[in-house]
Amino acid sequence: MKRIARTSSIVAALAAATFGFGASLAQAQTSIPLDRVYVIDARGEVVMSGAGLCWRTGFWTPAAAANDPAGCKCDKDLLPKEVCEPPMAKAATP
Repeated sequence: MKRIARTSSIVAALAAATFGFGASLAQAQTSIPLDRVYVIDARGEVVMSGAGLCWRTGFWTPAAAANDPAGCKCDKDLLPKEVCEPPMAKAATP
């Protein structure tokens, strides 16, 4: 009887270790840079509030927002016009 109990506990321990290892491998691995000034979700998208506002990190400044890829999407009104709107190409005259 002790042998069956010992074998059962060994099998249970191995199963728990296997499932735990498998679960750690199944977690999503993302490569989101740590210097982003907006909160980024697992898909790499900016986290938005219900009102459509972007969530900022504690490192947000207007200068940092101008360098962030999502700066124009989130804070276009706070950034210089040159940052968000590239200059128009001059029309060719015939």
